Amino acid sequence: MRKEWIFEDKFAQEKSLVKKLLLTRGINNEKDIYDFINPLEMNITSPDVFVDMPKVTERLESAINNNEVIVIYGDFDADGVTSTSILYKTLTHLGANVHYFIPNRESEGHGLDNKALIKLMTTIKPKVIISVDCGISDVEAVKFVNSFKVIDVIITDHHEAPDILPEAYAIINPKAQNSLSENLSAKQIEYLTYLAGCGVAFKVAQALLTRFEKTEFIYELLPYVAVGTIADIVPLLGENRYFVTKGLQLISQGKHYGLKVLLESAGYKVENGITADQIAFGVAPRINASGRLDTVESALKVLISDNPSEIQIAVTTLNELNKVRQKLCQEIFEQADEMVKKEGNKNPAIVLANSEWHIGIIGIVASKLVEKYYKPVFLMNFSEEKKEFRCSARSIEGVPLYDVLKENEDLFDGFGGHKLAAGLYFSEEKSSFEIVKKALNETVQNYISSDLKPFIKIDAKLEPLDISVNLVQELSKLEPFGAMNPNPIFEMDNLTIKQKRLMGSENNHLRLILGKDAFEMTAVWWGVGNLNVNPGDMIDIAFHPQINEYNGNISVQLILEDIHSDMLLDENIPQLKYKIYDNRTKTDILLNVNDYLKTTKLNVKIFAESKYILDTVKLYPEIYSRTFTREDIPVCDVVMFFDYPADKKTLDFILEQAQPKGLHFMNYEPKIFDEHEILKTFNGMIKYAANNNGGKIELVRCASFLAKSVEVVQKLLELYQKIGFINILDRSAGFYIVENVSIKSIEEVINNPLFVEIYSQMEECENFQRSLLEEDLEKIIF
Repeated sequence: MRKEWIFEDKFAQEKSLVKKLLLTRGINNEKDIYDFINPLEMNITSPDVFVDMPKVTERLESAINNNEVIVIYGDFDADGVTSTSILYKTLTHLGANVHYFIPNRESEGHGLDNKALIKLMTTIKPKVIISVDCGISDVEAVKFVNSFKVIDVIITDHHEAPDILPEAYAIINPKAQNSLSENLSAKQIEYLTYLAGCGVAFKVAQALLTRFEKTEFIYELLPYVAVGTIADIVPLLGENRYFVTKGLQLISQGKHYGLKVLLESAGYKVENGITADQIAFGVAPRINASGRLDTVESALKVLISDNPSEIQIAVTTLNELNKVRQKLCQEIFEQADEMVKKEGNKNPAIVLANSEWHIGIIGIVASKLVEKYYKPVFLMNFSEEKKEFRCSARSIEGVPLYDVLKENEDLFDGFGGHKLAAGLYFSEEKSSFEIVKKALNETVQNYISSDLKPFIKIDAKLEPLDISVNLVQELSKLEPFGAMNPNPIFEMDNLTIKQKRLMGSENNHLRLILGKDAFEMTAVWWGVGNLNVNPGDMIDIAFHPQINEYNGNISVQLILEDIHSDMLLDENIPQLKYKIYDNRTKTDILLNVNDYLKTTKLNVKIFAESKYILDTVKLYPEIYSRTFTREDIPVCDVVMFFDYPADKKTLDFILEQAQPKGLHFMNYEPKIFDEHEILKTFNGMIKYAANNNGGKIELVRCASFLAKSVEVVQKLLELYQKIGFINILDRSAGFYIVENVSIKSIEEVINNPLFVEIYSQMEECENFQRSLLEEDLEKIIF
């Protein structure tokens, strides 16, 4: 779906780009700025700010000292697997009798499962069960374990907490009510709620290691925290910045052999330094593939094994599973997309179900559908055996999924999640799919406003001269990038495509050579495939710059986030007849437009009526040769409005006659309204018509020359006759025939009571032109 670009230069007076970017992110006092740029010097919150932490460490210490069996109950995504690894490595290091259990996604699902708990209790016989990245919603499962009165359940989690909490021995979750110390500031509490499941697990490990006076082991754990935090897409603010920065540093130093092998298998050189993006695209999908399609054993071996051969085999397995995951993802996406098209994409949310869809893949597909259609997506698998629907949901800003599900909880057997990602399940006996679909759509509708549409927030507008290695190095001060601290996105306009080619084994990446003035730049758009843009086309780009090192040569390439071009029509917005390009704030681009018109394959025409505009564009032959007025409207692909029509009727007439696909509204400077000037020009036109054209006044031509509506011209002619300036000999829809009697003082026209209405209509024309300059173009046109 085409994205709107939003740029608000709120801090234009700030000269430092880095500081300006920090201010736009709400980092505005000197201490916060220092901590943000120097995360390794940040003070980490004590784990004892969690009210139940002393109980947890005391109980675990007792279990370790008495050789009681401890079971870590994890989750099957990257956050859950790294959380499990953190506590397993910690408890093993402290000599605990510890086991881990991670449920099978397909047969046991997310969270504490009664059947799995029974199996654990009858085989391993734990005295302590500690959950990681799950458990906060499992009230009934905890009650079930408590009924045996021999096991203490400790919950560590970071998901949204329900109103009624499980009656666990202890709960460590920053989002649970009364779970944090009252002495914390609002900012400290906010940052703690940003912790991923692995961040919460790390707090437990930190507290234990402190209790046992073995805090040097903390550095062994930070690679896991970095991976889980990045993979779970939690905000990279507060101490999450420390966890990720330090963890990436340790991974880059080769401190974790399993992650080193996995990264190298994905094509990354660890010694060059590992970034958050490389974890997000190279490590997280491979760990997740294990939990989505198989058991998580291969992922856990990569993370916790000390055996190089075992790690190598596990990495090979993860890579193979990732390939299967990619294939399944594409197949399910195509099936779901076809279902959306058949339904007409008319509902506020996409709610689909299919018994053949793999439960481990539908979350990824939901994310892809959100990207394409920009609306919440609920994809469900139906188990014929269990007669149960299980759903993965993804959302957009402004539609909080957890709240949507909370409002419909009576329809479900269970649900949980966050604002943008959630899950639910319900039996066929509990609710029908159609009832749930209807309820979800109705609830989502309450959150969606008419102007909700995809957008990219532009941090700054740059020119080719701004792009340099120094710029990228300066921006690196803001790393690591991630949720709530995204890679800065810049806009660059009026670039000409010099070369185009596809890359990758499946031609799914686009590489462009772009030119402007004397500069040429390489741009890459990952995963987009072929686009309907070609050498010679002029485009605007949204991008972030990146260092590219090849054969010892260092350069900057532009990583594309979006392109605006006449050639790119959005198939997903059928209600919009025209594609609108907003160039209203762009100045000094006539030369670029002229060059673009020389090479474009599109039939582009220029709407220009006023003498001032026509005189200006005469210096640019390609522009001037394509000009037209409302008298002679040609059919074309694109209309560029250098002049703005005087009223909606004229605008609609131009669009109806020209039948364009694209509309460019160029920079326009409305002239100060002066009735004397207009009437002086109008008098000259009447005299010319009477003396040279048989008295014929062509209404559209006259209105075009005055940049006013036809109605204004008609009413002026009627007034001139009434006060004796002219005689109207004939009237038709297209012209009047007049004879000049005696045009006298302009003041006589202005002082006539009938001129008040005409003046008002002239003002309306000016106001309409100003609305085209200042207001939402889509609302005016559509």
